[in-house]
Amino acid sequence: MIENGDLILRYLERLGVKHVFGVPGGSIEPFYNALARSERRGGIKSVLARHECGAAFMADGYARATGKIGVCVSTSGPGATNLLTGVANAHADGIPLLVITAQPSIERFGLGAFQEGSCTGINTVSIFDSCTRFNTLVSHPAQLEHKLMMAIGFALSNQPGPVHLSVPLDIMRAKVPDNSQLMNLRAFINHDVVPNPSGINLILKDLAYVEKATIVLGERAAGAIDEILLFAESRDFNIVTTPMGKGLVSEFHPLYRGVFGLGGHESAKEALSPANAERIIVVGSALDEITTGGWDPEAIFSDRLIHLSDNPEHLSRSVRARISLLGSPKLLVNPLSKYVEQLRRGRARRIKYLPGSDGFPAKVKYNHKEACFSSSSPVKPQALFWALSQICPYNTRVLMDTGNSFLWGTHYWQTHNNPDERAKLFHMGMGFATMGWAIGASVGMALANPDISIICFTGDGSVLMSGQEMTVAREHNLNILFVILNDSHLGMIKHGQRLGGAEQIGNHLPKVDFAKMAEAMGIRSVQIDNIKQLDDIDIDSVFEDNGPFVLDVIIDSEEVPPMKQRTKVLAGSSGSPAVREVMDINSEGDQKNEESIRVE
Repeated sequence: MIENGDLILRYLERLGVKHVFGVPGGSIEPFYNALARSERRGGIKSVLARHECGAAFMADGYARATGKIGVCVSTSGPGATNLLTGVANAHADGIPLLVITAQPSIERFGLGAFQEGSCTGINTVSIFDSCTRFNTLVSHPAQLEHKLMMAIGFALSNQPGPVHLSVPLDIMRAKVPDNSQLMNLRAFINHDVVPNPSGINLILKDLAYVEKATIVLGERAAGAIDEILLFAESRDFNIVTTPMGKGLVSEFHPLYRGVFGLGGHESAKEALSPANAERIIVVGSALDEITTGGWDPEAIFSDRLIHLSDNPEHLSRSVRARISLLGSPKLLVNPLSKYVEQLRRGRARRIKYLPGSDGFPAKVKYNHKEACFSSSSPVKPQALFWALSQICPYNTRVLMDTGNSFLWGTHYWQTHNNPDERAKLFHMGMGFATMGWAIGASVGMALANPDISIICFTGDGSVLMSGQEMTVAREHNLNILFVILNDSHLGMIKHGQRLGGAEQIGNHLPKVDFAKMAEAMGIRSVQIDNIKQLDDIDIDSVFEDNGPFVLDVIIDSEEVPPMKQRTKVLAGSSGSPAVREVMDINSEGDQKNEESIRVE
């Protein structure tokens, strides 16, 4: 006989989980006792977060890096409610998490037990209802095993997301038979969804005589990149990515036209215009606000759309599509790529990944590109993202925090994917857009991939919220470069208020020396206010030496990030004066860039 806490861990071991993220407390103590026993026998290890929300962010990053379920745990009451924002962020992005929270012993329900979260107190199970795929209280020892199996099944389904088990102290401590090796876990492996053959034939017929089309890569296209590129190259179809899909294909691929959506590129929007795309083939995208350019009817949302996804929730948003088809991206695209492979047999060509004369991708248009080469002080954000993307290892995993970080990163960071090593290199948590997500998520990602270079771009506002999680990276000697955009403002709020004609309020932060803060945490750090100072930093040693590194960058707070789409949505009308102002600003930047962009 073993305790229920041990039983949970043995199932997680079978799923390949190596770490559990959380903060202990009285009611969750039996599970931490099981974790201690697991560590002693070389099993799953506990990672102590500094705040429960950080634990959820870490589990999120771990799940993105491994494709496995991420696990976060907390004690009862405030421990559970502290987890909530991180769990909601994972739910919005479809990230599989197993969330385990504690309760006092079930016999104490309703008696005012310390940190009670039962149905007779602050009902934490009810609170998790809207941000989980499966959510339940385990009210009897014999329930735990089958409820755990149900939870894992929901988390790893084709509508993935967080699941929540609320387990009272006495239930977690209860002795049960060890059936963990008897249960079949094949039901909890994310099986491919086979598309309907008639739907595939419909797409083949529809595309047979199409000369111009654009393929839009969403985040769930990751497993089908080779097939998609073969298809695109055979037909000379343009490729764009959503913000969440950025990093799936090299930006120097000759068919790539940039990111469409929030923070994206004008060249991507042009590639989706009727003149350049008789069909728009979207693969693995949720078609939300940031993906669709604020639901732009002249771009993705039109009767030219062919929407392919293995997540039925995605397809529910493509009501205007010409064709919507449910299936795993690889199985959806493979018949198309096989067909065109027959057509191109004997005339295969080698795709050259070459930059333009200025080092930028030749077919992608950037706003204010000249700022990337500025050496003025304080640092231009454009120059920071451009320079670091050139000197960091090409296989670096990059995480962009909510705020100006993801706007600048989406537009100016350059991904150099190795065609022989398929990996998602660019990550954001944009469904719920939680500040501080990237700090915790980078820790989880680094624990999953200790030999991979990782950069976390974050803002001073996010660090003041969640910067304490950097000490977890220090504790575990994780090689993470934390780049802090330091301008003493909530930058996205500041610029959004200005561009939208709103009151200038609630965006100013105190001046903080984050390099000194990092030093106090025992973390290597440097503060710079000029891009030339990057030359004094040995980036290779930053990633090779054990432990994190903080780069505190004093940036030019007057530089306006590419946020035209967001301001337009908030204004509610493209005809408002605020939106016209933003459109004029971005159009001016596009005109400046037009002559410097080489078009083949």
